[in-house]
Amino acid sequence: MSTPIFILIPGAFHTGETFERLHNLLEEKGHESQVISKPSTGGPKENGLHADIQHTKSIIEKLVLANRKVIVVNHSYAGLVGASAVEGLGYKQRVRRGEPGGVIMVVWMGSFVAMKGKSLFDLFGNRWPERIKPNYDTGYCSSSQEEKMFFNDLSFQEAQMWISKLEAQTLKSFLEPTLYEPWRDMPSMYIFCEQDGAIGIATQEKFARTLGDPVTYRIDASHSPFLSRPDEVVKALEIASREGQIRSEMN
Repeated sequence: MSTPIFILIPGAFHTGETFERLHNLLEEKGHESQVISKPSTGGPKENGLHADIQHTKSIIEKLVLANRKVIVVNHSYAGLVGASAVEGLGYKQRVRRGEPGGVIMVVWMGSFVAMKGKSLFDLFGNRWPERIKPNYDTGYCSSSQEEKMFFNDLSFQEAQMWISKLEAQTLKSFLEPTLYEPWRDMPSMYIFCEQDGAIGIATQEKFARTLGDPVTYRIDASHSPFLSRPDEVVKALEIASREGQIRSEMN
């Protein structure tokens, strides 16, 4: 069995480019990773959460069938994507069926945790946050005050650069329900972003409690530690790799 591969899934409005810094640092440290580009970010309005789930699952499934151990790392909205995409692909479950490979850990990083059947809009309390602007005519949502919400620990110049790279997010992403609760079948980890301007630390802690007994790690960073503190994220993911392998082998 080969060493684990990290699947990195960016949140709403963020393209895969935002994870390139983390991807490159993981590779430098000897860890294989793959960044997912979600169909719902800057894509056709018909693509929502379920399109993201299907796309992500197809990638994870190929790795699992190739006898790979997989760690799925979700940022923000992607907590709903990666959580549902791993259904049926847990390492423990596959071992019991005599099947190869599997997901050994699901990681939420400054991320939403949703019970099965709940949408992101449900987690908002069925009210749009001030910084997310839905347009029911176009079928897209836009963001505002991004420097405070996403990048409050980056320099002004760097924050503006990343803001310029954000894309519109389809409305369906926020309205379609999640499909699975992976923490009931496979190990979990929550990475807290203590200066997060999008999901407050108290809300993150509430989400972590939903996971039961997850591995936890705290980073004194904004919503985007993969940009401001990628070295700390790598440390967290190395713990995820170690703990995921230990816990996935436990009865």
